[in-house]
Amino acid sequence: MFHLHDQLALVTGASRGIGLGIARGLREAGASVILVARDEGALAAAAESLTQGDVYTPPDTAHTLPRIITAPCDITAVDRLKPWYQDLVTQHGPPSILVNAAGTTNRGAALEQPLDDFVNLHTLNVTALYELCRLFARERITRGLPGKIINIASLMSFASRPGTAAYTSTKGAVAQLTKALAVEWAKHRILVNALAPGYIATPLTQALADDPQFSAWVRQRCPLGRWGTPADLAGPAVFLASSAADFITGHILTVDGGWLAGF
Repeated sequence: MFHLHDQLALVTGASRGIGLGIARGLREAGASVILVARDEGALAAAAESLTQGDVYTPPDTAHTLPRIITAPCDITAVDRLKPWYQDLVTQHGPPSILVNAAGTTNRGAALEQPLDDFVNLHTLNVTALYELCRLFARERITRGLPGKIINIASLMSFASRPGTAAYTSTKGAVAQLTKALAVEWAKHRILVNALAPGYIATPLTQALADDPQFSAWVRQRCPLGRWGTPADLAGPAVFLASSAADFITGHILTVDGGWLAGF
């Protein structure tokens, strides 16, 4: 029920952090993965890390060994995404799973933050995600094929902290886009869901993790008493990508150690 044999997954932000953790989980479930990020060197290292200790074999000879494909791309160049995606499909076939894990954050008081910082954050976290969803869905619909989209939302899709206005607004948009696209594309069997991570230890949150006071607050506030890891997102992503979730769309699945359950 949870296998992804012979599926092709495209994962953005796949060179590190949550994106790489999800890519690893999808591949271990049998999917071939297209790793997308800006840095070619980081992508090559990520691809190598996915093959370390690789003993994967398909369950029977009817299935092929999963592939690892690297596809460097700066997805903030939104006007170039269409030809890039079409070329990718021509070379490797149409992805059946899209994971929009690319994203970043910036912190600062709303009254002091440059407007360009707000706009640039939305370009990566929202506009590029929206365009990739459309490219993926259009390709699947044209071929009469179903598909699974998994976006990365956040605790900040539901609440906020001082200094996170720009980031919170992007993650609120991701959650609402997930619901809107799920409703619009359900008739085409394009299922759209999102994972909403809690505090996950990644290079993006390294500065927070290195702050002893903040890190202690995270551990105290989280009912499970720890920071999450990228591996904690892998299982939920495999679930949403698999046939086990074929009647789930428009859902925001929190992966937060119980954070939102308490106060």
